[in-house]
Amino acid sequence: MGIKTRKGRAEDIPRLREIEKRTTPGNLYLYDCREEFLDDRYGELVVAEEDGEVRGFAHFSLQPDGSAWLECLRVDPEHQKKGCGTAIWKRFMELCEIHGVTHVGMYTGEKNYASRTLGERNGLKIDYRSREGVLEREKGSGAERDFGFERVTDTEQAKELLSAMAEEYGGYFSMNRTFNRFGEKMDEYLVKKQSLWRHGDSAVILGSRFLPERGLYIPAMTGDIELCADFAVSEFQKSGLPKLFAPVPSGRERLTKPLESRGFVFSQRDIIVLERDF
Repeated sequence: MGIKTRKGRAEDIPRLREIEKRTTPGNLYLYDCREEFLDDRYGELVVAEEDGEVRGFAHFSLQPDGSAWLECLRVDPEHQKKGCGTAIWKRFMELCEIHGVTHVGMYTGEKNYASRTLGERNGLKIDYRSREGVLEREKGSGAERDFGFERVTDTEQAKELLSAMAEEYGGYFSMNRTFNRFGEKMDEYLVKKQSLWRHGDSAVILGSRFLPERGLYIPAMTGDIELCADFAVSEFQKSGLPKLFAPVPSGRERLTKPLESRGFVFSQRDIIVLERDF
């Protein structure tokens, strides 16, 4: 019968969870995100079957700016390189057309040639390189005090700050390793759904796309980076969360150095973002 794809169902989750555990035991989030992954408003959970047996899955995620993000692609190790990933990607491209997305993106590791090749076969190209810094609660330092930052809730007032952030970060920001382009609709999302804080010409965003209980993200900063980093770490300490993440463009020492001095540890390998415009 060959490999076919279909929309995932709630009863698939135990089997999909098993595949995820076998494929990426150090990066498990399907189960905790299952409600969003099964909700048509946010995209489609794509399941691949061979002769009626589930072999793999992935999530096609619709983003606030009309783009799409491809995430959580997992294929049972015993059935990799047998066409399952190709079938899932075929459905991805169909969904891009069905939803009329502006562009589609994905990330992969610097050494994950198989994942990168699948994306490139479907017209995606490398657009961005990033490195992620992580601060664990027990390794953080810094005073909890009032740094003079105020929450910005009006998009018009935030435009100049967000424009500066876009320039600082090469046009992209990331939460939960979902990379998005700055732009009008995403700016509205960052102001209304996340937390944009400013102090004069300095500003920092704090938030998460999903699983907020696992950690807080710094998608972008601008202005006095030292001050922004101090404020972000202070808010992190107040939150009680286990980790603070800071994705930054590769090679951007103006951003990495202040974070490293506060205990952040950055990966030595790039995260590669591939995209395709429609």
